[in-house]
Amino acid sequence: MTEDQSPRPIRCKAAVCRAAGEPLVIEEIVVDPPKAYEIRIKIICTSLCHTDITFWQAKVAPVFPRILGHEAYGYVHVFPLPALPIYFYWRLPPATHLRSVGEHVEGFAAGDTVVPTLLGQCDSCGSCASEQNNMCAAVPFAMGPGMRRDGTTRFWDAQGNPLHDLLAVSSFTEYTVMDVNQVVKIDPAVSPKLACLLSCGAGTGVGAAWKLAKVEPGSSVAVFGLGSVGLAVTQGAKMCGASRIIGKSFGVTDFVNPSQLDKSSVCEVITEMTGGGVDCSFECVGVPSVVTDAFRCTRPGNGKTIVLGLGSQTDMLCLPAFELLFGKCIIGSPLGGMKPKTDIPVLAKKCMSKELELEGLVTHEVGLEEINKAFDLLLQGKSLRCMIWMDNFAAAAQPAAGQRPEAAQQPPIPVSRGQGGVEARASALCPPRRRTPTPPRLLQPPLAMEDQSPKPIHCKAAVCRAAGEPLTIEEIVVDPPKVYEIRIKIICTSLCHTDITFWKAKVLPVFPRILGHEAYGVVESVGKLVEGFAAGDSVVPTFLGQCDSCGSCTSSEQQNNMCASVPFIIGPGMRRDGTTRFWDAQGKPLHDLLAVSSFSEYTVVDMNQVVKIDPAVPPRLACLLSCGGSTGVGAAWRSAKVEPGSSVAIFGLGSVGLAVVQGKSFGVTHFINPSLLDKSSVREVIIEMTGGGVDYSFECIGVSSVMTDAFRSTKMGKGKTIILGLGKDSDQVSLPSLELLFGRCVMGTVLGGLKPKSDIPILAKKCIDKELELEALVTHELGLKDINKAFDLLLQGKSLRCMIWMDKDK
Repeated sequence: MTEDQSPRPIRCKAAVCRAAGEPLVIEEIVVDPPKAYEIRIKIICTSLCHTDITFWQAKVAPVFPRILGHEAYGYVHVFPLPALPIYFYWRLPPATHLRSVGEHVEGFAAGDTVVPTLLGQCDSCGSCASEQNNMCAAVPFAMGPGMRRDGTTRFWDAQGNPLHDLLAVSSFTEYTVMDVNQVVKIDPAVSPKLACLLSCGAGTGVGAAWKLAKVEPGSSVAVFGLGSVGLAVTQGAKMCGASRIIGKSFGVTDFVNPSQLDKSSVCEVITEMTGGGVDCSFECVGVPSVVTDAFRCTRPGNGKTIVLGLGSQTDMLCLPAFELLFGKCIIGSPLGGMKPKTDIPVLAKKCMSKELELEGLVTHEVGLEEINKAFDLLLQGKSLRCMIWMDNFAAAAQPAAGQRPEAAQQPPIPVSRGQGGVEARASALCPPRRRTPTPPRLLQPPLAMEDQSPKPIHCKAAVCRAAGEPLTIEEIVVDPPKVYEIRIKIICTSLCHTDITFWKAKVLPVFPRILGHEAYGVVESVGKLVEGFAAGDSVVPTFLGQCDSCGSCTSSEQQNNMCASVPFIIGPGMRRDGTTRFWDAQGKPLHDLLAVSSFSEYTVVDMNQVVKIDPAVPPRLACLLSCGGSTGVGAAWRSAKVEPGSSVAIFGLGSVGLAVVQGKSFGVTHFINPSLLDKSSVREVIIEMTGGGVDYSFECIGVSSVMTDAFRSTKMGKGKTIILGLGKDSDQVSLPSLELLFGRCVMGTVLGGLKPKSDIPILAKKCIDKELELEALVTHELGLKDINKAFDLLLQGKSLRCMIWMDKDK
């Protein structure tokens, strides 16, 4: 009779966790044969990760008894045995190797050296084919126990009771069974210890810098948490060319120890050290307050915060919504954004070529029998990675040669400072100190032999004297433009919700002031050193500048639209000298809004904040493109980079929300009215409608709770939430930490990520060509004297955009 070569159950040893927080027990268990599309692996070595601690402490998915472990190295082994009744397998020697490949498994053979991973990669689903998503849809990632194709276990104790797995890996056992999509071939020339590290911790850290943050040469990086993952981040940043990440162990160039600070916070110290904040920060601890610190120390405009640490499943992140709005983003991703089968072999090659030096992460080595010692060392902060060998390796738990001393309870935070941190000179929330200007002498008669330089202009403006009070039409004086400035005759302006926010004093209450920032006009006069503009040019003012020479303006792929030459600030004052150009009839200064102030017949704007516009563009459309229309369209085009065939949810169908997408009635295919829902939440309805969530969500209101709903409506793996709405400067947005970690991104954007001088003319042409149809956003038109009616209409929800004409009913 022909011998049955099919796989059999195997008996081996494993470290079993019977209850939360209790020592693991070395037991004899049975490991099932692999089913279809599965591989049984002989584990050579495994290591203890903080994620194992999190599950052991029952902070996430508390299920016991279970076999922990998910970072490992092993091989596929085949040794044919005669068919025997199942009870005989309890009598087999533990070292006996059985055929370990299930049906339909291709590409793996006996002796292949492999690493298991918590993420799968099938190379055929939409996620695996996408550059944006590493969460395989064929073998979807799940926190709960069970194999990912059928939800069952492959482990049994001596009494025949099931043992649950961890992340469909479970490497604290001599043998484990894995889905073929979760097994990565590794070059046998790679040392077992390095291969083991790459299967999770080191791969996550290096991948986060390489694949997720895409750290650029010369950039600055802060790493919060100098455990093995954090130190691997520094190696990844060094590999990508981040500046000054050399010289000390693992490339750390500067240390900040929170316990040694006096009154300054970590954020303040890092911001001062880097001249405005780092380009990228990495949170490797899994503590919500540390995530907030990591976020706040990034620079406005393009600061990225990468969340890698796994905390409790109930943890909520609280981020300052106002800071998020100004061009920052926060991203979570398992395995550092890497696709395991594609990227782990690349890192393995870099280890062999010494581009990555990860050996120092292994500080201790023990045998499986001493696994509880590994837990003690990690919990006491005495180890980075403890390697656990399955062959009864009896290494003493001593630091490896050349290893650094024990980690402190609060590890220092490394910061690498690069040239990229020098240009963002001003924080959006901390405007520079202003000097008090001397009021000009008003309404003097012209001299008989007057020179040709611009003079003060006497005109009308709508002045806001106090928060929430009606605007008053007053006669004011507008100064002539100074060096690099342009004075504009406003043709029309429109009322935006941002104006309402400042009028209500929700943000930096400064009065009296002239509101307005969305407008169209013509150049009246120019100051010295202004080039490219002449009297009569059709223009739109913008609250963002573009100089085309600073690092932000020359950054590739729209990475940063926050000009450093004329830095964006919320507070009043021209951005080069901090003074005003407006004065009332008594000679007292009137503050501006966002260095624009368009609720006036004339205004003065920095030349970097003025965009030439084709005079063929209707004034109303040109006006919309100076803020609201561009912000909405740009958010989809530049910030989110919405792809064909993707799904989008827009929270807030005002003018900005409607500008996000076009088509039938501005492109909306489905409507959800929260007031008409019974027990279901908006998030639940959207997830059900889209089969898991939308690819992109846009929050266009500025309400913290809506930001949370928008975030939770996106799909796991690649969901992007774009924050456009401006609320109070004290608002906090709450995000479930665990949901962020699994491949979602939240980003704020100013002007939709557009660079105004480059992109607004493109949108203007699309309006002329009818590719963009924004006319319907203008629902009302009034003269300047009726401006308070525009406020009433917007506050009552009766208008989208109300166009205010300066010469209407004059």
